[in-house]
Amino acid sequence: MKNKYLFLISFVVFLITMQGMLYTEKLATCGAQIIIPLELAPSALAFKNLLIGSCNLDWIERNTQLDFLFILTYTATIFFALKGLTESSTWLKRKQKYLWLVILPGILDAIENVHLIKFLRMDISQISDASYNTYSLCVHTKFVLLIALLLTIAVLSAKEIYQRVVKK
Repeated sequence: MKNKYLFLISFVVFLITMQGMLYTEKLATCGAQIIIPLELAPSALAFKNLLIGSCNLDWIERNTQLDFLFILTYTATIFFALKGLTESSTWLKRKQKYLWLVILPGILDAIENVHLIKFLRMDISQISDASYNTYSLCVHTKFVLLIALLLTIAVLSAKEIYQRVVKK
């Protein structure tokens, strides 16, 4: 029951933080949703081309700074969701020692954010291929891990719902 309340609290803070991020992204005035296209830009040149024009880089940087809180909230939300879902099964309960792995996407996201802030402050000619490749690797790996975690939560939730229905 404790995990359920911790999950709900972290989820509410996650939603509030997400609203703040959407608001700061809007204030950047780069058009509709710039952050995900920036994260997935295939090259440093494509990254900088997305920022050309009327973008307010200060707001993009503030958004990225707020993302550090977002990392904490989504990590906590995923952790408490998985912890609660794994307690219903003896076999899964033994796997709880691996729950610390949910911090990996957060670590990659933090590395990504440090690079993003650095890139926002640099001229395009100053961004090295190695630095951009590190950034890109962190972004893509983070998304793959998050998708895997969310799919795990979905499968475990469906299994729990199915078991409840079968028991009735």
